[in-house]
Amino acid sequence: MIGVDTGFFFALKEGHAAATRTFLDSVVAVSVLSRFELLRLSLKKGFPWNEMADPLARSAVLVDVTAEAADDAARISFGTGMPAIDALILASLIKAGCRTIYTRDKHFKMYDRKDVEIILLD
Repeated sequence: MIGVDTGFFFALKEGHAAATRTFLDSVVAVSVLSRFELLRLSLKKGFPWNEMADPLARSAVLVDVTAEAADDAARISFGTGMPAIDALILASLIKAGCRTIYTRDKHFKMYDRKDVEIILLD
């Protein structure tokens, strides 16, 4: 399963080739916190929610933040300086079994583990 964060959906909306290919060819997981961020940005910037909700609904797995993921996120954030919400998204995806994570957020690259590949979409 491939993990994707909030920025992935903007890359998808823009027609980014790797995001589109990943979305069409892979089972993707997305954190419930990315759903929060996407709706919040839709309300703040005034773009139609369905532009994000439609592809979000097609995600195979909507991942909750569990207590265990929250604990791991605290350790990630403390150890790397990563912002809390990014660490929560990352930890929840890892707990869900994602070993490849697509993002536009450079903070995710602060997490440097051999068993997790962070792919930066630019």
